[in-house]
Amino acid sequence: MNMSSENILLRRYLCRRLSSYYAQPAHKVVGSIDSGFISRIPSGIKSCDATSISSHENAAKMPMFGNGKIIDFRSLWGEWHWKKTYKRLYKEQQGMWLTPCELFKPYYSNVFANFVSETVSNNSNSKEMFDVVEFGGGRGTNAKAILDHLNKCHPSVYKRLSRYIIFDTSPTLHELQKEVILMDRSQQSHADKVELVNLDLMHVAEGDGDFLCKSETPTIAIGLELLDNLPHDKIGRCIDTNEILQAELISLKASHLSDESKSRKTIGMEPTFEIDITRQYTETFAPLNDPLLEKILSIAPKIYTPVASQGPRWVPTVALGVLMKLFECRPNSSVAFADFDWLPQPDLGVSNDNPHYFSSSETSLHRIVEPAIGDPLVTDMNGIDHVAYLTEPPDALCDILFPTDFGRLAAFVKQFLATITETSESSRSPIISSFSLKQSDFLLKYGATEVDKTKSWLTGFSPLVDDFGNCSVLIVAPQLQKLYSPDNMIQ
Repeated sequence: MNMSSENILLRRYLCRRLSSYYAQPAHKVVGSIDSGFISRIPSGIKSCDATSISSHENAAKMPMFGNGKIIDFRSLWGEWHWKKTYKRLYKEQQGMWLTPCELFKPYYSNVFANFVSETVSNNSNSKEMFDVVEFGGGRGTNAKAILDHLNKCHPSVYKRLSRYIIFDTSPTLHELQKEVILMDRSQQSHADKVELVNLDLMHVAEGDGDFLCKSETPTIAIGLELLDNLPHDKIGRCIDTNEILQAELISLKASHLSDESKSRKTIGMEPTFEIDITRQYTETFAPLNDPLLEKILSIAPKIYTPVASQGPRWVPTVALGVLMKLFECRPNSSVAFADFDWLPQPDLGVSNDNPHYFSSSETSLHRIVEPAIGDPLVTDMNGIDHVAYLTEPPDALCDILFPTDFGRLAAFVKQFLATITETSESSRSPIISSFSLKQSDFLLKYGATEVDKTKSWLTGFSPLVDDFGNCSVLIVAPQLQKLYSPDNMIQ
Protein backbone atom coordinates (compact mmCIF):
# COMPACT_ATOMS: atom_id res chain seq x y z
CA MET A 1 0.00 0.00 0.00
CA ASN A 2 1.06 3.60 -0.43
CA MET A 3 1.56 5.86 2.53
CA SER A 4 -1.78 7.42 3.42
CA SER A 5 -2.33 10.82 4.96
CA GLU A 6 -2.87 9.11 8.32
CA ASN A 7 0.37 7.14 8.22
CA ILE A 8 3.50 8.64 9.75
CA LEU A 9 7.05 8.08 8.58
CA LEU A 10 9.17 6.86 11.48
CA ARG A 11 11.74 9.64 11.43
CA ARG A 12 8.99 12.26 11.68
CA TYR A 13 7.42 10.54 14.66
CA LEU A 14 10.84 10.17 16.32
CA CYS A 15 11.60 13.81 15.56
CA ARG A 16 8.38 14.76 17.33
CA ARG A 17 9.20 12.62 20.37
CA LEU A 18 12.76 13.93 20.60
CA SER A 19 11.65 17.54 20.17
CA SER A 20 9.51 17.17 23.29
CA TYR A 21 12.45 15.70 25.16
CA TYR A 22 14.78 18.52 24.12
CA ALA A 23 12.20 21.23 24.81
CA GLN A 24 12.67 20.57 28.54
CA PRO A 25 14.78 22.97 30.61
CA ALA A 26 18.40 22.63 29.51
CA HIS A 27 19.68 21.41 32.88
CA LYS A 28 17.32 18.43 32.75
CA VAL A 29 18.74 17.15 29.48
CA VAL A 30 22.49 17.75 29.44
CA GLY A 31 24.16 17.61 32.83
CA SER A 32 27.16 19.54 34.08
CA ILE A 33 29.78 18.79 36.72
CA ASP A 34 29.45 22.41 37.84
CA SER A 35 26.82 21.12 40.26
CA GLY A 36 29.02 18.21 41.24
CA PHE A 37 32.46 18.36 42.76
CA ILE A 38 36.12 18.60 41.95
CA SER A 39 38.11 15.54 42.92
CA ARG A 40 40.27 16.01 46.02
CA ILE A 41 43.56 14.48 47.03
CA PRO A 42 42.77 11.10 48.66
CA SER A 43 43.19 11.10 52.42
CA GLY A 44 45.79 8.36 52.15
CA ILE A 45 48.19 10.56 50.20
CA LYS A 46 50.25 11.22 53.32
CA SER A 47 51.57 7.71 53.12
CA CYS A 48 53.06 8.35 49.66
CA ASP A 49 56.56 9.59 48.92
CA ALA A 50 57.47 13.25 48.55
CA THR A 51 57.34 13.15 44.75
CA SER A 52 53.76 11.87 44.79
CA ILE A 53 52.77 14.47 47.38
CA SER A 54 54.24 17.24 45.24
CA SER A 55 52.45 15.89 42.18
CA HIS A 56 49.11 15.86 43.99
CA GLU A 57 49.62 19.32 45.46
CA ASN A 58 50.17 20.66 41.95
CA ALA A 59 47.13 18.81 40.66
CA ALA A 60 44.99 20.15 43.49
CA LYS A 61 45.87 23.68 42.41
CA MET A 62 44.56 23.06 38.90
CA PRO A 63 42.73 26.26 37.87
CA MET A 64 38.98 26.39 37.49
CA PHE A 65 37.65 26.23 33.93
CA GLY A 66 35.64 29.41 33.35
CA ASN A 67 33.05 29.66 36.10
CA GLY A 68 32.80 25.87 36.39
CA LYS A 69 34.82 23.00 37.76
CA ILE A 70 37.14 20.42 36.33
CA ILE A 71 37.90 16.97 37.67
CA ASP A 72 41.40 16.49 38.99
CA PHE A 73 41.93 13.20 37.17
CA ARG A 74 45.56 12.92 38.23
CA SER A 75 44.57 12.60 41.86
CA LEU A 76 42.58 9.45 41.17
CA TRP A 77 43.99 6.16 42.49
CA GLY A 78 43.06 4.15 39.43
CA GLU A 79 40.08 2.66 37.66
CA TRP A 80 38.12 1.75 40.83
CA HIS A 81 38.45 5.31 42.12
CA TRP A 82 37.29 6.67 38.77
CA LYS A 83 34.21 4.41 38.80
CA LYS A 84 33.32 5.65 42.26
CA THR A 85 33.87 9.27 41.20
CA TYR A 86 31.80 8.83 38.04
CA LYS A 87 28.90 7.29 39.95
CA ARG A 88 28.93 10.11 42.48
CA LEU A 89 29.01 12.75 39.75
CA TYR A 90 25.93 11.29 38.13
CA LYS A 91 24.06 11.34 41.40
CA GLU A 92 24.99 14.96 42.17
CA GLN A 93 24.31 16.52 38.76
CA GLN A 94 20.80 17.25 37.52
CA GLY A 95 20.91 16.35 33.84
CA MET A 96 19.90 13.15 32.11
CA TRP A 97 23.41 12.59 30.75
CA LEU A 98 26.96 13.85 31.17
CA THR A 99 28.51 14.21 27.74
CA PRO A 100 32.28 13.75 27.25
CA CYS A 101 32.90 17.46 26.75
CA GLU A 102 31.24 18.12 30.13
CA LEU A 103 32.83 15.22 31.96
CA PHE A 104 36.33 15.68 30.56
CA LYS A 105 36.38 19.43 30.14
CA PRO A 106 38.44 20.97 28.77
CA TYR A 107 40.66 18.06 27.68
CA TYR A 108 38.18 16.29 25.38
CA SER A 109 37.29 19.48 23.53
CA ASN A 110 40.94 20.48 23.30
CA VAL A 111 41.59 17.37 21.20
CA PHE A 112 38.94 18.45 18.70
CA ALA A 113 40.48 21.92 18.66
CA ASN A 114 43.78 20.28 17.73
CA PHE A 115 41.98 18.38 14.95
CA VAL A 116 40.62 21.68 13.64
CA SER A 117 44.05 23.29 13.73
CA GLU A 118 45.85 20.40 12.05
CA THR A 119 43.20 19.95 9.35
CA VAL A 120 43.11 23.64 8.49
CA SER A 121 46.90 23.98 8.55
CA ASN A 122 47.42 20.96 6.29
CA ASN A 123 44.75 21.73 3.72
CA SER A 124 44.63 25.48 3.11
CA ASN A 125 47.03 28.34 2.65
CA SER A 126 48.29 30.20 5.69
CA LYS A 127 46.01 33.21 5.19
CA GLU A 128 42.76 31.56 4.07
CA MET A 129 39.78 32.06 6.37
CA PHE A 130 37.67 29.09 7.45
CA ASP A 131 34.46 28.24 9.32
CA VAL A 132 33.64 25.72 12.02
CA VAL A 133 30.15 24.24 12.17
CA GLU A 134 29.04 22.37 15.27
CA PHE A 135 25.86 20.32 15.08
CA GLY A 136 24.15 19.94 18.45
CA GLY A 137 26.07 22.35 20.66
CA GLY A 138 24.80 21.08 24.01
CA ARG A 139 25.41 23.58 26.81
CA GLY A 140 27.97 25.50 24.72
CA THR A 141 30.80 23.99 26.74
CA ASN A 142 32.49 22.37 23.76
CA ALA A 143 32.41 25.49 21.59
CA LYS A 144 33.79 27.64 24.41
CA ALA A 145 36.60 25.16 25.10
CA ILE A 146 37.55 24.76 21.43
CA LEU A 147 37.68 28.52 20.92
CA ASP A 148 39.68 29.01 24.13
CA HIS A 149 42.19 26.35 23.09
CA LEU A 150 42.57 27.67 19.55
CA ASN A 151 43.11 31.18 20.87
CA LYS A 152 45.68 30.08 23.44
CA CYS A 153 47.56 27.27 21.69
CA HIS A 154 46.95 27.93 17.97
CA PRO A 155 46.61 31.73 17.76
CA SER A 156 47.39 31.97 14.04
CA VAL A 157 44.60 29.48 13.29
CA TYR A 158 42.22 31.30 15.63
CA LYS A 159 42.80 34.56 13.74
CA ARG A 160 41.79 32.83 10.50
CA LEU A 161 38.54 31.53 11.97
CA SER A 162 35.75 33.51 10.34
CA ARG A 163 32.64 31.99 11.97
CA TYR A 164 31.87 29.31 14.54
CA ILE A 165 28.27 28.32 13.79
CA ILE A 166 26.20 26.12 16.11
CA PHE A 167 23.06 24.46 14.77
CA ASP A 168 20.85 23.10 17.55
CA THR A 169 17.31 21.71 17.55
CA SER A 170 16.67 22.37 21.25
CA PRO A 171 15.25 25.83 22.01
CA THR A 172 16.33 25.62 25.66
CA LEU A 173 19.90 24.59 24.89
CA HIS A 174 20.00 27.30 22.22
CA GLU A 175 19.18 29.90 24.90
CA LEU A 176 21.80 28.45 27.25
CA GLN A 177 24.42 28.69 24.50
CA LYS A 178 23.65 32.41 24.26
CA GLU A 179 24.41 32.80 27.97
CA VAL A 180 27.60 30.73 27.88
CA ILE A 181 29.10 32.16 24.69
CA LEU A 182 27.42 35.34 23.47
CA MET A 183 26.97 36.92 26.91
CA ASP A 184 30.46 36.00 28.08
CA ARG A 185 32.09 39.20 29.33
CA SER A 186 35.47 37.66 30.15
CA GLN A 187 38.71 38.58 28.41
CA GLN A 188 38.39 35.37 26.40
CA SER A 189 35.00 36.23 24.91
CA HIS A 190 34.47 34.84 21.40
CA ALA A 191 31.07 36.42 20.76
CA ASP A 192 32.27 38.20 17.62
CA LYS A 193 33.06 34.86 15.95
CA VAL A 194 30.01 32.84 17.04
CA GLU A 195 26.64 32.44 15.34
CA LEU A 196 23.85 30.42 16.99
CA VAL A 197 21.04 28.92 14.92
CA ASN A 198 17.99 27.14 16.35
CA LEU A 199 17.10 24.76 13.52
CA ASP A 200 15.66 21.27 13.30
CA LEU A 201 18.20 19.11 11.49
CA MET A 202 15.45 16.93 10.02
CA HIS A 203 14.39 19.96 7.97
CA VAL A 204 17.99 20.32 6.77
CA ALA A 205 18.13 16.63 5.81
CA GLU A 206 14.89 16.94 3.86
CA GLY A 207 16.04 20.09 2.08
CA ASP A 208 13.72 22.49 3.92
CA GLY A 209 14.67 25.67 5.75
CA ASP A 210 17.78 27.82 5.70
CA PHE A 211 21.15 26.17 6.17
CA LEU A 212 24.66 27.16 5.17
CA CYS A 213 25.20 29.47 2.23
CA LYS A 214 27.01 27.83 -0.67
CA SER A 215 30.69 28.63 -0.50
CA GLU A 216 34.16 27.26 -1.21
CA THR A 217 35.23 28.35 2.29
CA PRO A 218 37.04 25.51 4.09
CA THR A 219 34.65 24.27 6.77
CA ILE A 220 35.20 21.93 9.71
CA ALA A 221 32.03 20.16 10.91
CA ILE A 222 31.93 18.76 14.43
CA GLY A 223 29.25 16.63 16.07
CA LEU A 224 29.65 15.15 19.55
CA GLU A 225 27.01 12.63 20.61
CA LEU A 226 24.83 13.99 17.84
CA LEU A 227 24.27 10.91 15.67
CA ASP A 228 22.62 8.86 18.41
CA ASN A 229 19.78 11.38 18.80
CA LEU A 230 19.05 12.09 15.15
CA PRO A 231 15.83 10.52 13.86
CA HIS A 232 16.21 7.29 11.90
CA ASP A 233 14.00 5.32 9.52
CA LYS A 234 13.42 1.58 9.42
CA ILE A 235 13.36 -0.37 6.16
CA GLY A 236 12.92 -4.03 5.29
CA ARG A 237 12.34 -6.37 2.38
CA CYS A 238 9.27 -8.34 1.51
CA ILE A 239 10.15 -12.03 1.72
CA ASP A 240 7.76 -12.87 -1.13
CA THR A 241 8.50 -10.09 -3.62
CA ASN A 242 11.93 -8.86 -2.43
CA GLU A 243 10.48 -5.33 -2.60
CA ILE A 244 12.05 -2.72 -0.29
CA LEU A 245 9.60 -1.48 2.31
CA GLN A 246 9.60 1.52 4.64
CA ALA A 247 8.22 1.42 8.17
CA GLU A 248 5.30 3.71 9.02
CA LEU A 249 3.04 4.23 12.01
CA ILE A 250 -0.74 3.96 12.11
CA SER A 251 -2.73 5.50 14.95
CA LEU A 252 -4.73 2.99 17.00
CA LYS A 253 -6.78 5.28 19.19
CA ALA A 254 -6.57 8.57 21.09
CA SER A 255 -4.94 8.35 24.50
CA HIS A 256 -6.78 9.83 27.46
CA LEU A 257 -3.96 11.59 29.24
CA SER A 258 -3.57 14.62 31.44
CA ASP A 259 -3.95 18.17 30.12
CA GLU A 260 -0.21 18.66 30.76
CA SER A 261 0.60 15.67 28.54
CA LYS A 262 -1.73 16.87 25.78
CA SER A 263 -0.21 20.35 25.84
CA ARG A 264 3.14 18.88 24.80
CA LYS A 265 1.95 17.70 21.41
CA THR A 266 2.80 20.93 19.54
CA ILE A 267 6.00 21.98 21.33
CA GLY A 268 8.79 23.00 18.99
CA MET A 269 7.27 21.66 15.78
CA GLU A 270 6.39 23.24 12.48
CA PRO A 271 2.68 22.90 11.61
CA THR A 272 3.54 20.51 8.77
CA PHE A 273 4.90 18.01 11.26
CA GLU A 274 2.28 18.22 13.99
CA ILE A 275 1.98 14.68 15.30
CA ASP A 276 -0.19 13.75 18.25
CA ILE A 277 2.16 11.74 20.46
CA THR A 278 -0.59 11.16 23.02
CA ARG A 279 -2.03 8.54 20.67
CA GLN A 280 -1.13 4.86 20.52
CA TYR A 281 0.47 3.72 17.28
CA THR A 282 1.40 0.47 15.64
CA GLU A 283 4.07 -0.23 13.04
CA THR A 284 3.34 -1.25 9.48
CA PHE A 285 5.42 -1.55 6.32
CA ALA A 286 4.63 0.00 2.94
CA PRO A 287 6.42 0.17 -0.44
CA LEU A 288 9.36 2.57 -0.43
CA ASN A 289 8.34 6.03 -1.63
CA ASP A 290 10.13 8.50 0.66
CA PRO A 291 12.44 10.74 -1.44
CA LEU A 292 15.24 10.89 1.15
CA LEU A 293 15.34 7.13 1.65
CA GLU A 294 15.21 6.58 -2.11
CA LYS A 295 18.14 8.97 -2.60
CA ILE A 296 20.24 7.26 0.09
CA LEU A 297 19.64 3.78 -1.31
CA SER A 298 20.32 4.91 -4.88
CA ILE A 299 23.69 6.41 -3.95
CA ALA A 300 24.99 3.35 -2.13
CA PRO A 301 22.55 0.46 -2.50
CA LYS A 302 24.82 -2.16 -0.93
CA ILE A 303 25.41 -0.24 2.30
CA TYR A 304 21.96 0.21 3.83
CA THR A 305 19.67 -1.98 1.71
CA PRO A 306 18.43 -4.76 3.99
CA VAL A 307 18.63 -8.47 3.24
CA ALA A 308 15.25 -10.17 3.61
CA SER A 309 16.67 -13.03 5.66
CA GLN A 310 18.21 -10.62 8.19
CA GLY A 311 15.05 -8.66 8.90
CA PRO A 312 14.58 -4.87 8.92
CA ARG A 313 17.37 -2.35 9.42
CA TRP A 314 17.46 1.15 10.86
CA VAL A 315 18.89 3.80 8.53
CA PRO A 316 20.35 7.10 9.88
CA THR A 317 18.43 9.13 7.32
CA VAL A 318 18.74 12.51 9.03
CA ALA A 319 22.47 12.11 9.67
CA LEU A 320 23.06 11.09 6.05
CA GLY A 321 20.82 13.87 4.76
CA VAL A 322 22.67 16.48 6.84
CA LEU A 323 26.07 15.23 5.65
CA MET A 324 24.95 15.31 2.02
CA LYS A 325 23.61 18.83 2.43
CA LEU A 326 26.84 19.89 4.16
CA PHE A 327 29.00 18.79 1.24
CA GLU A 328 26.59 20.24 -1.30
CA CYS A 329 26.80 23.65 0.41
CA ARG A 330 30.43 23.46 1.49
CA PRO A 331 32.34 21.09 -0.80
CA ASN A 332 35.61 21.91 1.01
CA SER A 333 34.39 20.45 4.29
CA SER A 334 36.08 18.17 6.77
CA VAL A 335 34.17 16.24 9.44
CA ALA A 336 34.73 14.81 12.91
CA PHE A 337 31.63 13.15 14.40
CA ALA A 338 32.03 11.17 17.64
CA ASP A 339 29.38 8.90 19.08
CA PHE A 340 28.41 5.43 20.33
CA ASP A 341 29.20 2.50 18.05
CA TRP A 342 27.44 0.08 20.43
CA LEU A 343 24.77 0.38 23.10
CA PRO A 344 23.63 -2.19 25.67
CA GLN A 345 20.31 -3.95 25.61
CA PRO A 346 17.61 -2.22 27.68
CA ASP A 347 17.54 -3.12 31.35
CA LEU A 348 13.99 -4.39 31.73
CA GLY A 349 14.46 -6.25 34.98
CA VAL A 350 14.05 -5.27 38.60
CA SER A 351 17.09 -4.14 40.56
CA ASN A 352 17.90 -1.89 43.48
CA ASP A 353 18.54 0.97 41.09
CA ASN A 354 15.54 0.26 38.85
CA PRO A 355 12.61 -1.06 40.93
CA HIS A 356 10.21 -1.05 38.01
CA TYR A 357 7.96 -3.80 36.66
CA PHE A 358 6.77 -3.44 33.10
CA SER A 359 3.05 -3.72 32.65
CA SER A 360 1.54 -6.15 30.19
CA SER A 361 0.66 -3.19 27.95
CA GLU A 362 4.32 -2.08 27.87
CA THR A 363 5.54 -5.57 27.11
CA SER A 364 2.92 -6.00 24.38
CA LEU A 365 4.40 -3.01 22.54
CA HIS A 366 7.24 -5.26 21.52
CA ARG A 367 4.74 -7.27 19.48
CA ILE A 368 3.70 -4.22 17.43
CA VAL A 369 7.27 -3.02 16.80
CA GLU A 370 9.34 -5.14 14.43
CA PRO A 371 12.84 -5.80 15.87
CA ALA A 372 15.55 -4.45 13.56
CA ILE A 373 19.29 -4.19 13.20
CA GLY A 374 20.39 -1.11 15.15
CA ASP A 375 17.42 -0.88 17.52
CA PRO A 376 17.63 2.17 19.83
CA LEU A 377 17.97 2.31 23.60
CA VAL A 378 14.96 4.18 25.01
CA THR A 379 15.27 5.68 28.51
CA ASP A 380 12.80 7.98 30.25
CA MET A 381 13.47 10.83 32.66
CA ASN A 382 13.29 8.44 35.62
CA GLY A 383 16.19 6.44 34.21
CA ILE A 384 13.91 3.55 33.26
CA ASP A 385 14.53 1.68 30.00
CA HIS A 386 11.60 0.86 27.73
CA VAL A 387 11.04 -2.10 25.44
CA ALA A 388 10.81 0.00 22.28
CA TYR A 389 10.35 3.54 21.00
CA LEU A 390 6.57 3.10 21.23
CA THR A 391 6.30 3.54 24.97
CA GLU A 392 3.66 3.36 27.65
CA PRO A 393 2.53 6.08 28.23
CA PRO A 394 2.94 6.98 24.56
CA ASP A 395 4.14 10.54 25.24
CA ALA A 396 6.66 9.69 27.96
CA LEU A 397 9.62 12.08 27.79
CA CYS A 398 12.38 9.76 26.61
CA ASP A 399 15.87 9.91 25.24
CA ILE A 400 16.00 7.67 22.16
CA LEU A 401 19.59 6.62 21.50
CA PHE A 402 20.71 4.84 18.33
CA PRO A 403 24.09 3.11 17.98
CA THR A 404 25.99 4.16 14.86
CA ASP A 405 27.57 1.72 12.42
CA PHE A 406 30.58 3.89 11.67
CA GLY A 407 31.92 1.60 8.97
CA ARG A 408 28.71 1.95 6.96
CA LEU A 409 28.52 5.67 7.64
CA ALA A 410 32.08 6.24 6.40
CA ALA A 411 31.49 4.05 3.35
CA PHE A 412 28.34 5.99 2.44
CA VAL A 413 30.11 9.35 2.70
CA LYS A 414 32.94 8.06 0.54
CA GLN A 415 30.47 6.87 -2.10
CA PHE A 416 28.51 10.13 -2.00
CA LEU A 417 31.64 12.25 -2.36
CA ALA A 418 32.69 10.16 -5.34
CA THR A 419 29.36 10.88 -7.06
CA ILE A 420 29.46 14.65 -6.52
CA THR A 421 33.18 14.93 -7.37
CA GLU A 422 32.49 13.54 -10.83
CA THR A 423 30.11 16.39 -11.67
CA SER A 424 31.41 19.19 -9.44
CA GLU A 425 33.50 22.16 -10.48
CA SER A 426 34.62 22.63 -6.87
CA SER A 427 38.23 23.22 -5.97
CA ARG A 428 38.03 20.34 -3.45
CA SER A 429 41.18 18.25 -3.35
CA PRO A 430 40.74 14.96 -5.25
CA ILE A 431 42.47 13.19 -2.37
CA ILE A 432 39.77 12.59 0.19
CA SER A 433 39.38 10.11 3.02
CA SER A 434 36.25 8.97 4.80
CA PHE A 435 36.85 6.44 7.54
CA SER A 436 36.32 5.71 11.21
CA LEU A 437 38.62 5.38 14.19
CA LYS A 438 37.92 4.17 17.68
CA GLN A 439 37.59 7.27 19.82
CA SER A 440 40.61 6.34 21.94
CA ASP A 441 42.80 6.21 18.82
CA PHE A 442 41.49 9.57 17.65
CA LEU A 443 42.16 11.16 21.06
CA LEU A 444 45.70 9.81 21.18
CA LYS A 445 46.41 10.91 17.60
CA TYR A 446 45.30 14.51 18.10
CA GLY A 447 45.66 14.97 21.84
CA ALA A 448 48.24 12.76 23.54
CA THR A 449 49.16 15.66 25.81
CA GLU A 450 45.52 16.14 26.81
CA VAL A 451 45.18 12.42 27.52
CA ASP A 452 48.22 12.59 29.81
CA LYS A 453 46.41 15.17 31.92
CA THR A 454 43.68 12.63 32.68
CA LYS A 455 45.97 9.79 33.83
CA SER A 456 45.96 8.52 37.39
CA TRP A 457 49.09 9.42 39.34
CA LEU A 458 49.28 5.84 40.63
CA THR A 459 48.27 3.48 37.81
CA GLY A 460 48.32 5.62 34.65
CA PHE A 461 44.66 4.77 34.04
CA SER A 462 42.96 7.41 31.89
CA PRO A 463 39.16 7.25 31.74
CA LEU A 464 39.37 9.42 28.63
CA VAL A 465 40.85 6.54 26.60
CA ASP A 466 40.59 3.49 28.88
CA ASP A 467 36.86 3.84 29.56
CA PHE A 468 33.96 4.36 27.13
CA GLY A 469 35.28 1.81 24.67
CA ASN A 470 31.97 1.82 22.76
CA CYS A 471 32.68 5.10 20.96
CA SER A 472 34.10 5.84 17.50
CA VAL A 473 34.78 8.89 15.35
CA LEU A 474 33.86 9.49 11.71
CA ILE A 475 36.63 11.43 9.97
CA VAL A 476 36.26 13.02 6.56
CA ALA A 477 39.17 15.16 5.45
CA PRO A 478 41.47 15.73 2.47
CA GLN A 479 44.84 13.99 2.24
CA LEU A 480 44.48 11.95 5.43
CA GLN A 481 44.79 8.69 3.52
CA LYS A 482 48.50 9.43 3.41
CA LEU A 483 48.48 9.00 7.19
CA TYR A 484 45.88 6.27 7.62
CA SER A 485 44.63 3.21 5.87
CA PRO A 486 40.85 3.24 6.23
CA ASP A 487 39.54 0.48 8.48
CA ASN A 488 36.10 -0.76 9.41
CA MET A 489 34.94 -0.17 5.85
CA ILE A 490 32.21 -2.07 4.01
CA GLN A 491 33.64 -4.46 1.48
